[in-house]
Amino acid sequence: MSSTLFDSVEAQRLKTIGINLAASKAEREQLLIIARLTAKEICLARGTATSDDVARVMMLGGHDYASLGNASGAVFQSGFKWTGQVTTSVRVSTHGRIIRVWSMQ
Repeated sequence: MSSTLFDSVEAQRLKTIGINLAASKAEREQLLIIARLTAKEICLARGTATSDDVARVMMLGGHDYASLGNASGAVFQSGFKWTGQVTTSVRVSTHGRIIRVWSMQ
């Protein structure tokens, strides 16, 4: 068994690298900007936002949140803080997983 099999610091470092790499893909950069702006607008209007909220508003504007792929992990990476609350996603593609509730920093 590898000594790095369970290493929370290394796991977090690799997660950050992966999110940044996914977000830097040219075809996703513009969509990520739209998603971040949408999240900020929702927070300003309601106080909090989830990825479901962002996906819903983006869909109404003709954008596909799912096209972010792994870059979706970068939407709330900067300028937001987790409220400590979670909720169940209602998007079919998420299979009802738990998602975080975010507010602006």
